[in-house]
Formats: sequence, C-alpha cells, structure tokens
Amino acid sequence: MSTGVSWEQFRQGVFGDPYLVWHDGPDFAELIRRWQHSRADVRELLLGGLDANEPLSAQSIAVLASDSHPPTDLLDELIARLPTSRDTFRVRLALAVFALTSDQSMARYVVSVLSEPGYWTSRMDAAMALRDFAPTVETIDALARAVTDDNNLVRYHSSDTLLAYAGFEPDASKYPEVLAGIHSDASTDQRRCTADYLRAAALSKVPDVG
Repeated sequence: MSTGVSWEQFRQGVFGDPYLVWHDGPDFAELIRRWQHSRADVRELLLGGLDANEPLSAQSIAVLASDSHPPTDLLDELIARLPTSRDTFRVRLALAVFALTSDQSMARYVVSVLSEPGYWTSRMDAAMALRDFAPTVETIDALARAVTDDNNLVRYHSSDTLLAYAGFEPDASKYPEVLAGIHSDASTDQRRCTADYLRAAALSKVPDVG
C-alpha cells in the first residue's frame, strides 16, 4: 500500500533542509521514531530513496540496523544496487550492507570510490567510511594513494583513517609532520613521503603482512 508521500517529502519532514543536512549532518531521531511507529511505511519510503540513488536513504538503513527490528528485508535491495552504483551512494550502500551483515568484503566498494576519479566529496566520504572496516593491504594502499590526492580534505581524511589503522589518534592536526606533509603547500614528494610513512605504520598492525 502506498503512503502517498514521496521520498522528497519524507526526507524534508524527517531531516529538514537539505543544505543543513549536508552542512551539519543528519539527525536520525525522527527517523527512528517513525520506524518504531510504522516500519512498513518507512520501509516503502526508504526504498523510494534507494530508487532515487539517494545516499541518505542508504545511510538511514545503516542507522536502523542497530534497532531491535533492523530492516533486513532491504538487504537484497541494497546488494542489487551496489554493482551499478557510484560515488557517495555506493559508499552508503556498502556501509548499510556492512551494518546489516558485518561483511568486511563491502570495503572493496568503498575503495573503488576512493580510487577512481569523481567528485572530491565522494572520495572524502570514502576515506572516512573505510575507518569502519578492519584494515587490509587493499584499504591501506588505497588510502595511501589518496594521501597524495589533489584535494586537501581527501588527503586529510585519508591520513586520519590511516592514523586510526596504525593505532594513533585519528586527527592529522595533532601530528605536525603529517600535517605539513598533506598541507596545500606541500610538494608532491612531501605528500608521497607522508603517504609512505602512514602506509608503513598502518601495515604494521595488519597480521601476516610481510
């Protein structure tokens, strides 16, 4: 049965102004309240968001995965969209599947976004998302390459995730040498040197490497 409400109307009512959602991050309290009140209606509307390639719909599913009644019946819908998805939508789909299944292999979809040309915001989202996964040689190598990215925020968040993998506080601003190596004024050689350092530190925490 149709709710008679579009995804756009639902998004506005639950999350508010799209710019503020982008700027400040979404507040999921209203989503959770509605999910607990009427799961069937919210499921239909989230599916509409997936049909519209909306990252926030997949992110909402990931949040609801921790509910006592997670939306596991949407798992096949998420997986079916992964192969043809792109950019931040692919990142959010992979995170939603991971939240529902704990399948570490979902990291490969996030790596693909980080490693391919596209919107810098999508690469930044991918760099941050990889922190949710256990470090592997593949994820570490992708993040190390991104430390030399043209965009400052991609470099910064890739460095933060590598620091987390290495067991350090995930904040490049706390480490002057790292920060200098990813600064806008840093040379290509400096960025590569910083990437190599962070890669080695992260790899040291991965079992059976070397």
